[in-house]
Amino acid sequence: MCNEDAHGENCCCDPGGQPRHHRIRCDCGEGMPRRFVRPFVLLLLAEGPSHGYELARSLKEFAPEGLNADPSILYRLLRQMEEEGLATSSLDDSGTGPARKVYELTAGGREALELWASSLEGLAELLASFRKRYEGACGS
Repeated sequence: MCNEDAHGENCCCDPGGQPRHHRIRCDCGEGMPRRFVRPFVLLLLAEGPSHGYELARSLKEFAPEGLNADPSILYRLLRQMEEEGLATSSLDDSGTGPARKVYELTAGGREALELWASSLEGLAELLASFRKRYEGACGS
């Protein structure tokens, strides 16, 4: 595990360090880059309409340590997906308490999900190749 970021400061992944945000993602291999939250959100919405809290909980269920999307990041992503035509939202006031914004995948969102799925399949093959060469070179 690394203990310094690109600026020589304690890394957010350092067990003794204080978590903080970096402009450059640390290279210690811990967690999952934020850009991978998008395909997981698309997949969750393909499973059915959902509100932000449900999406956040479901993301944690996928990978408790690696997909912990901060709520502000998740809601920003959902707004961006709406602007791009990948999702729509509506207010659901059927329950008790305040109305909740419910997000639903659009046809464009399904197309984006298909593109992500094929892209991730290629990435999985690349990572498997990396692992095989690593094992050959390092004997692990």
